[in-house]
Amino acid sequence: MKPKVPSIDALLDSAQHSAVHLEMRDTYAVAEEQDDLALWAAGKWTLEDSWEALGEWLALVRRTVDRGVVIRRARIVSEPVSDYVAFEHFTTPLNEQAGEQVRWLARRRATSISPARS
Repeated sequence: MKPKVPSIDALLDSAQHSAVHLEMRDTYAVAEEQDDLALWAAGKWTLEDSWEALGEWLALVRRTVDRGVVIRRARIVSEPVSDYVAFEHFTTPLNEQAGEQVRWLARRRATSISPARS
């Protein structure tokens, strides 16, 4: 029997100190984002549209941060950036307004990072 995987809501609701989100892909094939991405690429997508689309996530982030949990997101990206990464960059101010700490790192600069040694 497969173990049940908790939802992201349950995971963040149980976080006590911090949560880290590492993104390393240049695109995520999320079906429900395809129309949004196409509208953005055509210049027909606004931050208000993003706010509506991301509202539940942003509320979860705000609720979690308001409890004193630090949420950090790191995005490792190729250059030149993909359309998807550019779209993420466009929406990032909303993540930050909700309380996420978002950082970007060019993939070429990440290749020399080695794990901390104890």
